[in-house]
This record gives sequence, C-alpha cells and structure tokens, in this order.
Amino acid sequence: MRVLEDALAWLYVPAPRAGELLAKAASVADGIVVDLEDAVHPRQRPAAREHLAEVLPAYDGAAFVVVRVNPVSTADFAADVAALTPLVRAGHVAAIRIAKVESAAEVAIARAATAAWGPEPRLVCQLESAGAVARAHEIAAADGVHSIMLGEADLRADLRLPRGAAGDPGLLLARQTCVLASRAAGLPSPVGSAFTDVADIDGLRETSHRLAALGFVGRSCIHPRQAAVVREGFAPTPADVAWARSVLAESGAQDGADSAASVLSDGSFVDPAIVRQAERIAARAGAGE
Repeated sequence: MRVLEDALAWLYVPAPRAGELLAKAASVADGIVVDLEDAVHPRQRPAAREHLAEVLPAYDGAAFVVVRVNPVSTADFAADVAALTPLVRAGHVAAIRIAKVESAAEVAIARAATAAWGPEPRLVCQLESAGAVARAHEIAAADGVHSIMLGEADLRADLRLPRGAAGDPGLLLARQTCVLASRAAGLPSPVGSAFTDVADIDGLRETSHRLAALGFVGRSCIHPRQAAVVREGFAPTPADVAWARSVLAESGAQDGADSAASVLSDGSFVDPAIVRQAERIAARAGAGE
C-alpha cells in the first residue's frame, strides 16, 4: 500500500483553483498540497472551503491530497478543520499541513480539534520561525504528528538571512535539526521546502541533491515543471539501486552463516546496518517504479 512517504514531488495548488488544477497537478506530481493559507486572501477563504467540499469528492487521481491550513492561533484554523473533517473522514484528504506551528502546545490544540479524524497521525507541522526550530524535538514528539518540515521563506525572514543561495548556509542548522528531530521521534524523513525561482532549473536540481544528502525525502513544488526535477533529485540513482540489490543478494546468500558481516566482490563491507540502508534504497526504488 502506498503511503505519504512514497511521494517525492509535492505540488502546491491554490484552493480557489483546485477544481481546474487538481487533475493537471496529479498528472505530474506524487502529492498535491491544496493551499488554504498564503495562496488565499482572508476574505476568500470561506468560499474556498466551500469549493473544496464540492471538488475534492470528485477527485480520483493517483496523487495524494493534503491541505495546508492556517495557523492554530487563528480563527481560520477552526473553520478549516470544520470544513475538512467530512473530507478527511471520507478519504478525500490524507493529511493537513499546519502553517507556522510554534510549539507542542499548539499541536495538542490541533490534535484535539481533529479528534474526530481517528487515531491515525495526520498533522504535518511546518516550522517557520527560529523558536519553532528550537522546539523541533518537542513538536515532532507530540501526539498526532505525522511529520514535520520547514517553511523556509518565513524562516529566512525570521533569521534575517539574505535571499537566494546566499542565505542557504544560514539554514543548514535548521535543516539538520528538522531531520534529526524527525528521525529521533520515529517520524518519516522531512519534505524539503519549495525552490522559489521557477526559472532556475539548475538551481532546483542542485539544491534538491543537497537536501537529499542532508536526509530530506522529497520536496514541495510551486510550478508543474519543477516536479520531474525534484523527483530525480530525491530518487535513488541507478548506481545506488545496483549497489542495494547486490548487498541484498549477498545478505541472502549469507543467511545461516556464522557471521552477520560479509564483503562484496568489489571489497565493500556488508553488515546489518548496511543491509538496512540497502533495503531502504530498494524500497524507494520500488515505490518509484
């Protein structure tokens, strides 16, 4: 069964335009993020919620659908949850991304508000300030959290970083913290933030490889043309897949041997930790196929 963690390319779609864009988004992306926050003027949000109630039940694409909702501290959050509850319970929405989560206390409020959705974790918490990153471990460990991720546009502003590539070094600690907090809490690896220069495909590719090297799996996209580049940036390379399969073959051949370790024909050492890494790569390759 496919799970949210199988999705690599997540494409944002403004909620008011979901009816016209869902099918197009599903044709290029693994997951769709219907945005009720930044993409919608506050005065338009009631109509946008009604629109989602009409169009999401008719969506039958293969891409996962999550909805980005407004911060817990706002009145819009309660209205978002009320509108989405029947859609979640009917299976039309897999999870919600909660904008600007600041603390585990806010997660507790969100968990209580979504109690009717059942026990499955469905809260994806976006950390968008220095304070939120400092509390990443507490947020990740809170009940109901499916995963955490960074909202780097707001985080850059809060950290007073330069825009573009010049500000990337200042995000390194936050990115590593997000990955460590996720895995320490037993959560899926985090999804990377969107690359906002739609015209810079080379930059998107380079930064996606860098995020993958830090432990992120997948990335948000703001334009359909970014999806294929993101998918390539986070998918195992053919060399990685070949290595993983050779490790697993060697591991199978060693079943029943006295030692848990062995050596491949190229001299590579194989032990249980290496086998687990190979299993993850093979599983990711299988999900992509």
